[in-house]
Amino acid sequence: MERIVEFQLLGQVFSFRTDLPEEMVREIQQLLTQKEREIQKKYKLLPPLKVAVLMLLQISSEYVKIKNEYQDFRKALVEKASKIDDYIKKNSLGCA
Repeated sequence: MERIVEFQLLGQVFSFRTDLPEEMVREIQQLLTQKEREIQKKYKLLPPLKVAVLMLLQISSEYVKIKNEYQDFRKALVEKASKIDDYIKKNSLGCA
């Protein structure tokens, strides 16, 4: 069910409509808050727009890394499944 979600980021309140589960919304909010704190701790005088851009770059970088790891995992899984299928076909005792 779609609802309005509000959260504070970089000193501003944002409102969005979403149908994501509450737990997922909380997790996203926690991630954004954590990234904001990490960047503001490291770059104390950075203006909010630059903090937002650094957050975007960091999260995007993590996303691309995970996406590539997932693609590599899927490729390896398909190769293993194919080898298992070939093994079963070659070593079957005519029981199929």
